[in-house]
Amino acid sequence: MSRGPLLKEDLELSELREAEQQLLLRQQEFAKIPKKLAQEQQERECTMPPLAEIAERRRRNEHDQLVSRGQVANIQRDQSRSLLLLILLLTATGTLIWWGIQLMNR
Repeated sequence: MSRGPLLKEDLELSELREAEQQLLLRQQEFAKIPKKLAQEQQERECTMPPLAEIAERRRRNEHDQLVSRGQVANIQRDQSRSLLLLILLLTATGTLIWWGIQLMNR
C-alpha cells in the first residue's frame, strides 16, 4: 500500500516539473518579444517610403487591368470614325460656301 501514494506523488512531481519547464520556455519567449519589437521598429524607421513612380505604376497597372485591349481598340476606332466625319463635314461646308460664292458672282 505504500507504493500507491509514492506513484501518485511521483506522477504529480513529474507533472509539476513539466509545467515548470513549459513556464520557463514561455518566460524565455516573452523575454525575446521586446527585442523583436525594437528590431522591427528600427527596420521600419530605416526603410525608405515608396517612390512616386511606384505609386504611378500601381495605378497604371490597375487601370490596364480594368480596361481591356478590346475596349481600347473600340475607343480608337470610334475616334477615327469621328475624325473622318469631321473632315467630311468641313469639306462639305467648304464646298457649300464655295458654291454659294460662285452663285453670287454670276
